[in-house]
Amino acid sequence: MTATTTGANLGEESVRERLLAEALTLFNSKGYAATSVREIVAAAGVSKPTLYYYFASKEGIYLELMNSTLATFEATVAQLVIPQGTARQRLLRFSTGLFDIFRENIEVARLIFAIHFGPPQGTPNFRQQVFFDQMIAVAAGMLQEGISTGEFRPVPVGDATWALISCLNTLMEEHLTNPEPRLDRAGLERTLGMILDGIAV
Repeated sequence: MTATTTGANLGEESVRERLLAEALTLFNSKGYAATSVREIVAAAGVSKPTLYYYFASKEGIYLELMNSTLATFEATVAQLVIPQGTARQRLLRFSTGLFDIFRENIEVARLIFAIHFGPPQGTPNFRQQVFFDQMIAVAAGMLQEGISTGEFRPVPVGDATWALISCLNTLMEEHLTNPEPRLDRAGLERTLGMILDGIAV
């Protein structure tokens, strides 16, 4: 690859990322339905044909934001579920790892929460619940493993899963809604530790 080709690719990536970033900002500030292609390209400093070249439409930008975030989420989960350490250690690593990726992608998370819990905005079909469903499934699996190995008491897995996920979800909502969050990553570890202490053998 030549230096010229590399520079061109970097330039294209810069334009593409700028379009995604500006679209995300507008979707969060105005709502998806109220944001126009004209506003996105004006904010990104490009023309409409440029947006159509990379994403085909406003819907394409939205789906790219969702799909790329889901891909990052799934890649992170794949690393976090590696069976290393006790069930307690794995659950804490999984939960804090999810919180870290949430913080790194908080503006996308803000959009997901707004669309999932807010009024309909006419967004393209994308099942935002997939993030939450995976969190529940992985946590339940780790809890079941801990019960099977005798590390945890034989408590109802569903109830214990909801207790853990509720802590994580509450922390995420706190960071989405409060400019000065009252609970941080260390607080999450302490809270989850209390729950896990309660079911430990």
